[in-house]
Amino acid sequence: MCCAQQDMLRRFLVVRICENLDSKNVFILKKRCFSSFSNIKHLKRIHAKYIRNGSIEEDILAIGKLVADISISSPSNLNYARSIVAHLPYRPNVFMWNSLIRGYAQSAMPEEAIPLYCEMIKQGLLPNNYTFPFVLKACAQLSPTYVGLVFHGTIIKRGFEDCDPFIQTSLVYFYASCGFIDSARQLFDRCSVRDTTSWNALIKGYVKVGRYIDAIRVFRIMQDRRDVEVDEITLLGVVLACSQLGALDMGRWVHTYIDKNHVNLNRNLGTALIDMYARCGCIDIALDLFRRQSEKDVRTWSVMIGGLAAHGLAKEALNLFFEMQQFRLSPDSVILTHVLSACSHAGMVTVGLKILNEMSEVHNVEPKIEHYGCIVDLLGRAGHLEEALDIIRRTPLKPDVVLWGALLVACRAYKNVEMGETVAREMLKLDPHHCGAHVFLSNVYASTGRWDAVDQVRHSMKEQGIKKAPGSSLIELDGDVYEFIAGDERHPQSTQINLMLDEIARLMKLEGHVSATREVALDIDDEEKERALYRHSEKLAVAFGLINTRQGSPIRIVKNLRVCEDCHSVMKLISKAFNRLIVIRDRSRFHHFKDGLCSCRDYW
Repeated sequence: MCCAQQDMLRRFLVVRICENLDSKNVFILKKRCFSSFSNIKHLKRIHAKYIRNGSIEEDILAIGKLVADISISSPSNLNYARSIVAHLPYRPNVFMWNSLIRGYAQSAMPEEAIPLYCEMIKQGLLPNNYTFPFVLKACAQLSPTYVGLVFHGTIIKRGFEDCDPFIQTSLVYFYASCGFIDSARQLFDRCSVRDTTSWNALIKGYVKVGRYIDAIRVFRIMQDRRDVEVDEITLLGVVLACSQLGALDMGRWVHTYIDKNHVNLNRNLGTALIDMYARCGCIDIALDLFRRQSEKDVRTWSVMIGGLAAHGLAKEALNLFFEMQQFRLSPDSVILTHVLSACSHAGMVTVGLKILNEMSEVHNVEPKIEHYGCIVDLLGRAGHLEEALDIIRRTPLKPDVVLWGALLVACRAYKNVEMGETVAREMLKLDPHHCGAHVFLSNVYASTGRWDAVDQVRHSMKEQGIKKAPGSSLIELDGDVYEFIAGDERHPQSTQINLMLDEIARLMKLEGHVSATREVALDIDDEEKERALYRHSEKLAVAFGLINTRQGSPIRIVKNLRVCEDCHSVMKLISKAFNRLIVIRDRSRFHHFKDGLCSCRDYW
């Protein structure tokens, strides 16, 4: 038997086997059996043989498999596969159309999959349960999303929704990828078979829409199932959720699981763990893991440099930046943003300006608006407000609200009311609904007792439907993440939390602490302002931590906004009074409070 005949026989046997497998295993089998055919030159030789032997006209099965092999070999070969189908002397079958649709769905041109489906229908062919998973994969990458909704209707109409596990999983993936996570969850709960792919789709969907606690809850349920295995994609999704939540205990559990089960700590997973430890406040562990990571790319270096910058370790971040270049790795735009941010947190004005001036010539990266934003922030934090304003006016790029916002923060920190008003109004020209600019004006007017102006700003915000995001803080306890909102009384332990807050207030007064009541933009007396300050979310979270953790253990909190002046002062005193390390990650950086001091040296 010649090689060509052996190839044809092998193809025939595999196709016959596939008829008795479910749809998922079909594609796994095809991938394994035909991997040797991925070389396009070899596939073209087979095509030439079929033309010489007349197989194109006689053996539709062999030609179908050839089209499938070419379609999955590389996206660059899709036009070739399409030309074979277009020049057939007979009507292509559904298998050929499915192969083309699959190829485009997995390429950078997913939109091409939809016309192919329509052409197949136009030729009188009916889609089968292999067609829709790839169509849905293509739809998940398209905007608007209504195209996928139309196909879901077609799936229901043809009776595929509740009878094919692969289609059910694809629907979960589609809705989760498009951000319709509640619909994805409903479909997931209805799945007759929930494999690893469907669990991963749901976890990734929750992460995508920022519902990290739900992602971890789904993972916990997944752990209890014996009919499903955790894979790299699962672990990546969970590690990312832990990173955003500051869920160190869960992140450590995942790391232990990886080691215990000998999961390959490849570049993606290793980088995710480094990022998780850095974001959870364990920068030493992150750096140690980074040093031990055998596979590093630019993103790995970027995550580590960014982590050091967020912790205020500017010199360490710069040293790593220079070390990376010794390995002949060129920094990208993101790394340079991290480096400039590190300079900003440490007040390294000269170094930051030098790096900005060298970006184009030395690193071949043109400065973007975020780089100028870092420089404005750097100058603003250092008190050089006029120079920061000059940078904004001289920048070759059009200033946006982020650039003006960096200066606005500095104006507030240095109480430059006049410039702050100007900056806030520039921001409102660009974005009339920008909450931060409105709140700044309200706070400025409140600090000077201009309550009529405060009322006008708030009335304007109400008319435009602008709402200030409430302060919220997350804290992990025994693997569970708890969220506190400013002024929240809904927690089951509210009574104990309030008692602890009273004890904290008593100790603070003994230490001579005076509340920064000027930060409360309300026309109320100082006593009520003090009560409002003591209901900030991070204070609720730290009180919860004090009553639920053992003496001496660290308390780690993730906050959605910048730590206010009063909370910053109180956290320093709590760390000393209760002999605790308190780590708070706010919107821009980390604060490590210990023995009455903060790692930021009050420069934030």
